[in-house]
Amino acid sequence: MGDTMNLPYESNIIIALCIVGFCLLGVGYSFRDRGWGLALVWIGVTTMMGPIAYRLLIMF
Repeated sequence: MGDTMNLPYESNIIIALCIVGFCLLGVGYSFRDRGWGLALVWIGVTTMMGPIAYRLLIMF
């Protein structure tokens, strides 16, 4: 591997992060009445938006 990751490997990481973020959103929303549930929602949102922002930054 060189300085950059190849596209299939990078796409797999982004998809995995989005799946993890979606699961965190689901669990956090189920326990939204507790403090840690709300924290999981915010962690899930940032986990899902991070790779999307990264791809947009790379693309443009």
